[in-house]
Amino acid sequence: MKAKQKETVSTSGNIMGRGTRIFLYVTLTIAALAVILPLLWLLLASLKTRQDLTRNTWGLPQTWEFKNYYLAWTGSRIPRYMINSIRATFLSIVLTVVLSTPVSFVVSRFRFKGNNLLYLFFIAGMMIPIHSTVIPIYTMVGDLNMKNNLEVLSLIYGAYRIPVSIFILEGFMSGIPRELEECAVIDGATVWDIFFRVIAPLSRDGIVTIAILTVLSSWNELLISMLLISNSLLKTLPTGLMGFITDYNSEYTQLAAGIMIAIIPPIIFYMFAQEKIEKGMIAGAVKG
Repeated sequence: MKAKQKETVSTSGNIMGRGTRIFLYVTLTIAALAVILPLLWLLLASLKTRQDLTRNTWGLPQTWEFKNYYLAWTGSRIPRYMINSIRATFLSIVLTVVLSTPVSFVVSRFRFKGNNLLYLFFIAGMMIPIHSTVIPIYTMVGDLNMKNNLEVLSLIYGAYRIPVSIFILEGFMSGIPRELEECAVIDGATVWDIFFRVIAPLSRDGIVTIAILTVLSSWNELLISMLLISNSLLKTLPTGLMGFITDYNSEYTQLAAGIMIAIIPPIIFYMFAQEKIEKGMIAGAVKG
């Protein structure tokens, strides 16, 4: 009698055979290497001299030049760029949360004619890539004489986060039992009371999730900020780092150090917020 193939039960209750597990582990390993190796190369490049980077692109540094980080920090406006990025990111979070939360409440808890159409109207924005609207945005902002304005940049960032935020929060709020809402109505609660005292507190994980995703997308955005911000004192961090490469000089090692400095905050932020993101995404994907 042939030995039965070993099986294991995953956390979701599905049975996975040995072949499936091996394929899954190999796939995840390849995905992890695809993320880790570029970061490792970037770290090594930031610790080399310019000559060493040219002659020894893929190897270990012959001399470890930690001063590249000092030069990148002091020789450019990275602290100023970082403050600008924080400012633009914070305003985009406020806009996203303030607008997405009440809209999600309406489309998830109220039943009226055109409810589904309204919901589809909002999430249709998920199918519009930001790069396809670059020319209209650039023209409109230029006509309004609103370039070099971090608040305008934040409005654009927040506007593009609203559709996916509504998609996440609508699914999250739909899973909240309606009995809680009915009890609040019996106690004399108004619609605003239900929203602020019942639905919003219970949707806290979903709200935190969309805020975190907004942070990650706004912090890393380059194209729109590059087009709308030309004032060196108002540039965000991704745009400011481009100053290491000019027509007359290319400080690739300092650029690598600057990029490492730029990616450290979101990596640390994501490490602490990972559980919240997973919890919010899973809860929002399962409706009651």
